[in-house]
Amino acid sequence: MNVPKYLIIPALALAVTACQQNKTPNATESVATSADTAQADSTKPNDTTAVDLPGDKPVPLAQLIVPGISIGQTTINESAENVHKKLGTPDGGDAAMGKSISIWYANHDTTNNVTQMYFSRGQGNDEVKRVKQIRVTSPFFKINSKVFTGTPFKNVQSIYNLKKVATFTEKGAKRNLYDDSKAGIGFDMDDNGIITGITVHEPGRGAALTYLPFFSDLKIMD
Repeated sequence: MNVPKYLIIPALALAVTACQQNKTPNATESVATSADTAQADSTKPNDTTAVDLPGDKPVPLAQLIVPGISIGQTTINESAENVHKKLGTPDGGDAAMGKSISIWYANHDTTNNVTQMYFSRGQGNDEVKRVKQIRVTSPFFKINSKVFTGTPFKNVQSIYNLKKVATFTEKGAKRNLYDDSKAGIGFDMDDNGIITGITVHEPGRGAALTYLPFFSDLKIMD
């Protein structure tokens, strides 16, 4: 069959477009194996441009930190039951009076990076324990290509309205906690000005209020 020449170019363009669409990766296809290699939750927002720097490469959803919303696959106000199904049995934690904390260490080694979560029951008739705060020390999770644990704290000072709200010690070392309560994001850093942990919490609620279960020697600033 002779195909008119004026139809050949459009047909080839459609074929190329279809191939490119089939090669586009799905952000939710990977399987989570640990707290440090977590898959993006299906409820996560797809637009990451708000946290990207000019010319920056977008962070994959599985690694993305979204202030006030999520870290990796875990979202604020997600049920504790759902979190434990995805991340597995915690390596440590505590519970009392409708509140609890869960702790996961990379490779179950307490010397490795840690993921800490604080849960409390919902308001009113909601008896389900829900995530209220998430803290990670792994550089796997990122706000953008220049903001993650191990990077200078100065990298975030121009992005958020941060205020020093508390001090505490972690493994014998002093930490300073800075928080943008309105945005729902906090950072702790060491005396060298390096980010040692990043926390996401409900917007409008200070990070220091729920850091206490993580660190018993937490001292809130006046």
